[in-house]
Amino acid sequence: MLKCDKSRELSKKYNEYYPGGHSNLRVPMDITEHKLFIDKSVGTHLTDIDGNEYIEWNGSMGPNILGHAHPEFVQVVTDYMKDHGTAIGSNLLFSPLDIEVAEMIRKYVPCAEEVKFTSSGTECVKMAYRIMRAHTGKPRILRLEGHYGGWADDILGGWMKPDAEGRPCVSFEDRGLSADEDPYQTHGRAPHCEDGIFMIPYNDFDALEETFEKWHDEIAGVHFEGINWDHDGLYPKPGYLERMRELCTKYNVVMSMDEIITGFRVGLGGAQTELGVTPDICTLGKALGNGIPTACVAGKKEVMDSIRGGNVLCPGTYPGYGLGQIATKATIDILSRDDGAVYKQVWKLQEQLMDGMIACAEKYDIPLTITESQGVFSTIFGIPGGRRRLYTQDELVGFDKKIVEVFQQYLQEFGVFIMFGGRWYVNASHSQEDVDKTLAAIDRAMKAMKENDMKFVMK
Repeated sequence: MLKCDKSRELSKKYNEYYPGGHSNLRVPMDITEHKLFIDKSVGTHLTDIDGNEYIEWNGSMGPNILGHAHPEFVQVVTDYMKDHGTAIGSNLLFSPLDIEVAEMIRKYVPCAEEVKFTSSGTECVKMAYRIMRAHTGKPRILRLEGHYGGWADDILGGWMKPDAEGRPCVSFEDRGLSADEDPYQTHGRAPHCEDGIFMIPYNDFDALEETFEKWHDEIAGVHFEGINWDHDGLYPKPGYLERMRELCTKYNVVMSMDEIITGFRVGLGGAQTELGVTPDICTLGKALGNGIPTACVAGKKEVMDSIRGGNVLCPGTYPGYGLGQIATKATIDILSRDDGAVYKQVWKLQEQLMDGMIACAEKYDIPLTITESQGVFSTIFGIPGGRRRLYTQDELVGFDKKIVEVFQQYLQEFGVFIMFGGRWYVNASHSQEDVDKTLAAIDRAMKAMKENDMKFVMK
């Protein structure tokens, strides 16, 4: 058994000060009664205040693409901070880094001709919404069901509720669903925040065609995840984004791809390179700065120029702040070196881990599907099939989140820490030894699940 006395004690104090924790959804993020308080994090290894050690596959929920305390990254950032301010005055003072970083993003991201920085993914998406409306002069943003874009009132969750004229409107009313059924329901939204939003089912060609044909005069832009990693890695169906691209061009609708997770994780060009479809703008974050908060909207000049001349205001203290810029430069420098050698190493280890996990599941007769892309994958328990792409919510029927929770509990006890919900992030600091030890822990976990938790594993 892992030691937890110190973590238990700190958990009591933490809960007095922090209602709901730091980042909170309705679904539980903790799998034990106590929280894990980390004393040291290096590479992909964590040590908690009780002295327990873990191999981490959480990636700080995505940003840590190089791993914790990556030596070169730390050195570059530390050297910079010796004689530079972490922030020197947004739009008052500038740095040559501003040019270098913009040129790097422009070099690798297909849609990036101009950029506008902020410091978080949610801010970034809100900025994209404003740019899309200003560029087209139209009021509505079209969202795809199940795609995440941050926690703002008109972005978080919601459900499709057509109005009397058949417009694909959205509602944020509380339907009384459980956290598993609707993890994004929240009280406290601004009244009428749904007025500027449309929503349609993901990967539904008919809904896409009909919505653009009937309501294009109201649609300023469509914002979506290129690969829907906030919904278990659902991919766009073949031809779906290509058709969306055609419709956006035809009807003067801005195509905005959310690359907060995929940008610089699935590759230097993000999901738009992998999928072969170039949006008008995209939102980048998380891996962009390897854990130092920074994000940006990057896009085509004709759209981004809406910001010029004070036409669209996106102010703030931290856009383009020095610490974020040097973190971005250092991260892209490392990722792009030797023709992207880091990505090749990550994929090699990721394949070993995924294949080993599937073999283990087969050994213990536990149904498991794995959805995947470079640097990230999800374990879909309760559905057999191994490594494969899924496209719709219907294909997730049978996904048992309780199995994931039990699996995560066992892994944590055996010294492996993963993200809630079954998502895994593979980073540049992971090693062959990490994979071997993790597969050994997976074998132990699945064996225990089979022996002790049959009610969760086999329905």
